[in-house]
Amino acid sequence: MKRRTAGLMMAAVLAAAVLAGCGDKVKFEPTVSSIYVKKDGTVVSADIEDFVGNNYSEAELKTYVEDAVKEYNSEHGAPAEAYVDEDDEEASLPVQINSLTVEEGAASLLLEYERCSDYLEFTGTSGTENGVSRLELSTVGETSLSGNFQNAKGEDVTLEGVTKKEKNSVVILEGAATVQVEGKIQYMSAGAVLIDKYTVAAKAGGVTYIVFK
Repeated sequence: MKRRTAGLMMAAVLAAAVLAGCGDKVKFEPTVSSIYVKKDGTVVSADIEDFVGNNYSEAELKTYVEDAVKEYNSEHGAPAEAYVDEDDEEASLPVQINSLTVEEGAASLLLEYERCSDYLEFTGTSGTENGVSRLELSTVGETSLSGNFQNAKGEDVTLEGVTKKEKNSVVILEGAATVQVEGKIQYMSAGAVLIDKYTVAAKAGGVTYIVFK
């Protein structure tokens, strides 16, 4: 599947979602291209691009994104809709638009995906050399972790220490991306950069594991 959101990307989002993590209140307000992975497996992406000088209008941009989301949902057995009814707590779509705005010369897009696989397929990055080619959510006990690890203090730790708590969640990522998780980070693959207690910058060229609780 071709990349449906090509040309829309990425850095900050104007609308913020207030999300709970480990007893703290944390806002998903990225200032760079970011992915937010929740404990229930849903994913939120924040994308933006410079809108100044583009040869298409805000209305055309909105129509393009809405049509792409509707088409994807229809192809995956869901209603051909781009937005979820906020009054229906049980309503869901494989992909939905949470926010699409153009302000101060920047087009900002917030999309939510029902599964990690929806994120990969909709953005068209699955199996590609650039971007995120793998994104999964599992638990430590269900994952064969490998490589070198560091804790949240930047200290080297043993694989035995990382795997001790099997119920901890783990994001498995291949590609370069800034990833925020719904919980405090405990360990991460060596080479990844800890931005804050919820966020890691993963580098290209290998698999990054982010362990959190």
